[in-house]
Amino acid sequence: MIDKILIERKLKNIEEFLMELDAAPVGSLEEFTSNVMARRFIERNIELAIEQMLDICKHLVSGLDLKEPETYSECFDILSAGGVIPADDAKKFQAMARFRNMLIHVYDGIDNVITYDIYTKHLSDFTLFISNLRGFLQRESS
Repeated sequence: MIDKILIERKLKNIEEFLMELDAAPVGSLEEFTSNVMARRFIERNIELAIEQMLDICKHLVSGLDLKEPETYSECFDILSAGGVIPADDAKKFQAMARFRNMLIHVYDGIDNVITYDIYTKHLSDFTLFISNLRGFLQRESS
């Protein structure tokens, strides 16, 4: 069974993280690289937003009784196969899950260029996820 209230709360959390990211005092890559506090703030908010996505994904997989994913990235493939999200969008969300792993495990350090690129060009992927999930919840309510 799907807990729509839980999902909506997590979607609102993502929106809050995005608002905080929007207020971050960083413009250029040079500023991002040199301002350690701002960089860590941005990294952490992106990480927290991705964690919310993953929590929602795992909840839906369980609630819809879909195949158990072996990786966080695979979770989005399973949601796509289950008709929850489009396949093209699942690929974007998988990239976010892989980036989260990089942030969490700090494999060979974190590439500031990749993080800055996500911060400046890919925060809309979170908005896309929110839109996909709210659309799914509306379809489920009909």
